[in-house]
Amino acid sequence: MGVVTRAQLVAGGLHQSTVHRRVARGTLHRLLPGVYSTEPPDYRGRCEAVVLWKPDAVLSHDTAAWWWGLVDDEPDLVHATVPPSGTAGGPPWVRIHRRLLTDVRLLGDTPLVSPEHAILDLATTRSRRDFQKIIDRALSLKIQWRTLAALCDEARGKAGMRVLREELRRACPGTLSEAERLLARTLSARSFRMEINAAVGPFYGDLVCRRARVIVEVDGREFHTAAAVFTSDRKRQNALVLDGWLVLRYSVATVLATPDAVADEVMAVVRRRRSLARG
Repeated sequence: MGVVTRAQLVAGGLHQSTVHRRVARGTLHRLLPGVYSTEPPDYRGRCEAVVLWKPDAVLSHDTAAWWWGLVDDEPDLVHATVPPSGTAGGPPWVRIHRRLLTDVRLLGDTPLVSPEHAILDLATTRSRRDFQKIIDRALSLKIQWRTLAALCDEARGKAGMRVLREELRRACPGTLSEAERLLARTLSARSFRMEINAAVGPFYGDLVCRRARVIVEVDGREFHTAAAVFTSDRKRQNALVLDGWLVLRYSVATVLATPDAVADEVMAVVRRRRSLARG
């Protein structure tokens, strides 16, 4: 039977006294006022219960981001937004927000704020570091940069807009590892941009500056343990060097431990090479 309302139970032939007895025996679980389930619900079931409890509710914030696949971890709370005139009470596992919504989507039968608005909402519920990861991932997978930029213009004055606008300017989509993303972000925060996973002839570089002819590579452990990968990588590096490229290599451990020091060195080398190229 899943998650149902009291009205649905009564319409199915149960008397209200029977509903109360089943709740007392534990064969029926009361989730919210007038909403029940036959089994302890999972997160999706709790989301369904909130929508049944408040028919004008739209799942939002961390909850909508999870439904859209923008975050992997199941949120602790079910976040939903109701119109400004709605009530914001509820049990500890529900967080009700109040605002006027103009862009509501359906995923199956589930009402959600748009993926873009979910990202804007996350700017108010997540730490800055978590939000940076989310926006970089979103731009890498399914969200258009221009769409988020347009939302910034529409959302002037709304909570989270300033953080979204700032992180959108610094976003680094397209990185293939957390270490690459951290280094790209560290450079971006200093207004120093390099191409990410860019093609250089038949090869790709993690970070590339064409004017300076510098490629930055962030190497994982496989470059020290897999013989075939190690050999192929050396051939690739020799080809790039012979073609006039300088290849800077850093281990994942070094980047994660000292991103600022690595960024300092990369910037110094690239600037020096750019200066030589102008001369």
